[in-house]
Amino acid sequence: MTARGSGSYVVHPVRALLLLTVTACVQKAPQANVIINENRAPTSHAVLVMPTTCFSYADVTLCHPDVWMSHGDLRAPPQSFGEVIDPALRLKLEFAGFTLAEAGALRLVMADRKDVNGKSEVIETTDGPVNVAQLSFDDARAVAASLALTSVLTSHIMFRPAGPGEVSGELVVQLLDVATNQPRWTVSCKETMYDVIQSSNRLANCAGNGVLAVLAPGNLIGRAL
Repeated sequence: MTARGSGSYVVHPVRALLLLTVTACVQKAPQANVIINENRAPTSHAVLVMPTTCFSYADVTLCHPDVWMSHGDLRAPPQSFGEVIDPALRLKLEFAGFTLAEAGALRLVMADRKDVNGKSEVIETTDGPVNVAQLSFDDARAVAASLALTSVLTSHIMFRPAGPGEVSGELVVQLLDVATNQPRWTVSCKETMYDVIQSSNRLANCAGNGVLAVLAPGNLIGRAL
């Protein structure tokens, strides 16, 4: 139900269950904070989308979804936080009018060229990254530029101590200009984490609603933020 880590951030499973039970009814929806670059009016367009990455200022194991699962939890833990966050966030971005080029779906072919007697032969190799999502950010920007995409969208979830036995999760989503690497806009959402799936999904929808509120408020479903 909640994180089990080392040091002062350990929460006993029984207490975790009580925390979840008590807060489930009273926890307010996270609020989106949107910052727009004053020199760039927000618009919807085709973008390269990178998968969500994770950072921790508390315990590095918090970035492993399985440590959030309580003993006896029958759910299979997701492989990464991106597995939970990305689908919900992508859906909101599409509602906002963006055309998404998914980095994880763009395959890379590594090859060597061999010239013999004036004839050229290309031999594919299996070394190195297999898709754009595995590239460094600068290399991913180069791919975006080669595809005539003017922006790259990144998302990061970050964990910090939030109080005795609690951890705060903050999802930060940025649309970055390919040419300058400067943000066109940034949206962030933060809340105390209690469950790897439910809390991550709430953050993803919060961030997505923040983008919708700016670009396509008419497409918001239910309360905006």
